This record gives sequence, structure tokens and C-alpha cells, in this order.
Amino acid sequence: MRYRSTTVVASAVALVALLAGCGDDSDSDTVSSSSSTTSQSAPDDEQAYAAAEKVEPKLGAHNPNTPLPDDVEWATSSYARTYNDSLAALKKQGVTKTGKVTTTGMFPVESDPDAAGGWDLTMYRCSTSTVRYLKGGKDVTASPDDPTKLLPKGPHKNVHLLSFTTPDQGKTWQLNKSQLLTGKGLKETPCAKNS
Repeated sequence: MRYRSTTVVASAVALVALLAGCGDDSDSDTVSSSSSTTSQSAPDDEQAYAAAEKVEPKLGAHNPNTPLPDDVEWATSSYARTYNDSLAALKKQGVTKTGKVTTTGMFPVESDPDAAGGWDLTMYRCSTSTVRYLKGGKDVTASPDDPTKLLPKGPHKNVHLLSFTTPDQGKTWQLNKSQLLTGKGLKETPCAKNS
């Protein structure tokens, strides 16, 4: 029975990625830091990173148990759709979220003005989370490393790789996707090095 409750919430663990965005299907161990890109950022990149970083608190201010509005300005429509679909799946299972996430740092990773879908920025978001997932009053928060086990209680450090895009050549930025990092991908980030 315990296995069933944690397995049911394997999708809830994916929602941990929603704390900073919607998780994608990429393998978290394949993500690595690009310090050379960061160190060679042009002034327009620095301004773009600063503008993109202002998006993250808007997600933090959003009630995580409510859908994103259709006209949300700080997220792409695909991000909002994925966020809302994940939230609806959790609600259908009777899962709600408590706790909060505190951002402890943001680090530029890569700027790609020539990306296929338009200028793309990626950043690491370092955070401390006390988020728990509850079903029928019972804690069913699965571990990101092993969804068959409950995540130990207490604050946990997380790292997300955030992707931002711009609809207006860098004047404003929207959160496009997010990936919760684990394993090797996590250990290579500035978040791990500065903790």
C-alpha cells in the first residue's frame, strides 16, 4: 500500500519542477554548465539575463494549487498549458501541495540569440524547498531520486535549469520550460559549488 501511494505521486515529484517551471522529458544527467559562455557574455546578454531573472519571483508569487491564467504575461502558452495539465492531473488524484520554495541564487548558463524558436536563455535556479504533497491528509511526497520512496521531511536543496524566451527581441522574457536536476547534472552546477 505504501508503494502505491508513493507511485501515485511520482507525477507529483514532476510537479516539483513546476516550482520553477514545467518539467520536460530531458535526462537531468545530460545537463552541464557552460562557464565559457557565461564569462564571455556580451553586454546585451547581461541585460537579457537580468530581465529574465525578474520572471522567477512572479512564479514564486503564484498560488501553486491554482492554474496559471490564459493571459499570463511572464510565461509562454506552452509552459502555462503544461503547468495547468500537471496541476489538473494532481487534483484528479486528490493531491495538494503545502510548503514553500525560497530561491537562493540564479546563475546564467547559455544565451542563444539564433535558437530555432527565437532567442533562448538558460539559467540555473538554486532553491530550498519545504514543499510536501498530501493525499487525503497523508504525506505522499516521493523522492526525485527514487519515486518508490518518500522524500525525508525537512528543507531540501533543489536546482532547476530554466529556459526563457523573448517575444520582443530581449525587452521582456517569458519562462518557457524547466528541468529539475539530479545526479551528475546537479553536481556540476554553481548551486552545488556554492552550497
